[in-house]
Amino acid sequence: MKSTIKQLAKFSFLAGVVFTSFSCSDNDNDDPTPVAESDKVFALGVGVTTSTATTNYVVQTSNLMSGTISLTGNGLLQEGYRDYAFGGGNFYSIGGLGITDVNTISLNSSNQLTTKTGLTFEQANNDFIDPTGAGTTMVGVSMPASPTAGLNANFYTVDIASNSITNRANVPMNNIHPSNRDWLFHTGMQVRSNQLFQTFYPVNYTTYATANTDTCYVAIYSYPGFGLQKVIKDTRTGPAGAFNNRSGIFKTENGDLYTVSNSSYSNGYSQSTKPAGILRIAAGSTEFDQNYFFNTDTAPNGGKIAHAIYIGNNKLFAAITTVAPTLADRWSDKNLRLAIVDLSAKTITPVANAPQFTGNGGRSFAALLDEGKVYTAISTNGVVNIYQTDVATATATKGAVIEGSFLGGIARLK
Repeated sequence: MKSTIKQLAKFSFLAGVVFTSFSCSDNDNDDPTPVAESDKVFALGVGVTTSTATTNYVVQTSNLMSGTISLTGNGLLQEGYRDYAFGGGNFYSIGGLGITDVNTISLNSSNQLTTKTGLTFEQANNDFIDPTGAGTTMVGVSMPASPTAGLNANFYTVDIASNSITNRANVPMNNIHPSNRDWLFHTGMQVRSNQLFQTFYPVNYTTYATANTDTCYVAIYSYPGFGLQKVIKDTRTGPAGAFNNRSGIFKTENGDLYTVSNSSYSNGYSQSTKPAGILRIAAGSTEFDQNYFFNTDTAPNGGKIAHAIYIGNNKLFAAITTVAPTLADRWSDKNLRLAIVDLSAKTITPVANAPQFTGNGGRSFAALLDEGKVYTAISTNGVVNIYQTDVATATATKGAVIEGSFLGGIARLK
């Protein structure tokens, strides 16, 4: 038990004391670098990990491909644990592990980062998405980590312009997954028309053991009312997503939904009883498509998809295992490579010129699609670099050095 909690704490990048080797502001940039009106501006959530704590900053840059992205005079200090989301021109720095506030970060008239506060959830947020990409409304969910923390899942919508919660609803956790044995952890959600689809996995909230890995679950709710309609199940693969990775379900342009299951020891599962695979809920349907199954374990160049983002045209940009994880690898998130997954063709194409790496554990996949390129970060020999992947050629180019331990989030603000 002690070993499990220690591994989980490392996997979650628990926050603590402030790392003070950099001069960073907790408000607007004190000595900003001028930004030309024509320059792009990217916001990056950067974590600095020491032997005792992880401290988080949000920095900006107009150059992802050369030089060093420094925290000195360029970082907004973030209190405690942070994950990140984007919508409506805002980079959301979302508190977790006991922190329930959200810092809404955008650009001021001088193209410098500025922070708006005031958005706070009842309990720590599990996911925060712009469901349509229109930049008007964010949808969030907060699920208690155990019955002692709460008995209801909290769903809410946030008006981006006013930075305020406009609608909220509670759904009893035991209605979503009735069980005397398991609790449930959220792994992803998508909104399609007037419904919200949520993936989750059953787990022992005390030991984090996963005794139920033979079924993929999707809970379906009304939207925006968040009334639970039903839970659909499929036994061809295990639960979709993994601890805190928000890579459980994706929506394509035509409305198809795809669930991604890995049941990977490396992502916290204590057993794996079904092949890693992808299922489909066809556009207009609320049931799994029995004519579609993509076994990613046995596919050429295949493995278990640990992290992913949707990049359009029925494709995922993913971090996928290079060797089959064992129980000894639990929570390690290691032996990963970048790949492009074609959901229609059922193919996996490794990204050339990108090294094998260890991921960032239980957090959102820090990857950004921009003008046909995907930007993410890989740490090798203690140095974190941006890698740019050309989607058309599945080829990576090594970019700027990030002055930190890991990249927690990335978005283009301008």
